[in-house]
Amino acid sequence: MDLDGTGESDIDSGLGFLDHMIRALARMGGIDVSAKAEGGIGPQRSRAVGLALGSALAAALGDKKGAKRYGWAAVPMDEALARAALDLSGRAYLVMTGEFSGDIIGDLASQDVKTILSALVEGGQMTLNVEFEGENDHHKAESVFKAVGLALKEAKKVEGTLVLSTKGVL
Repeated sequence: MDLDGTGESDIDSGLGFLDHMIRALARMGGIDVSAKAEGGIGPQRSRAVGLALGSALAAALGDKKGAKRYGWAAVPMDEALARAALDLSGRAYLVMTGEFSGDIIGDLASQDVKTILSALVEGGQMTLNVEFEGENDHHKAESVFKAVGLALKEAKKVEGTLVLSTKGVL
């Protein structure tokens, strides 16, 4: 993972729709990422991919000196709209509001969207609030991942040398 990349990604999770979502997050976040997953099915694979990406993100962020820390974005995609706000706080917490109308999006169980984000938050030790609405499940999910990517792009920006915390550590 390269936080100062151009959004290039080489992803092979074994699930085409999950790959599409990770590529969207990477592109919007300006993060270069390469990942290949093997084994596991359904939620186990989704969780493993999310944890691996979150852990790589946490390692790449290091001590977060100079990081802006907070980021937020809203992404419309046709009839769908997603909003994401995150804090590189060192505390893992996910709040996700919105519903998918179907059980499957492409080859991914719609419930696994939350599984992936929860694991990303856990591995990355961040707080993430996501809200989404719309009619098309593909558009809702994609707008979520793009909004998370844009929020992450903002939060990881370096604007000085201090850790943005009253405690001095994140």
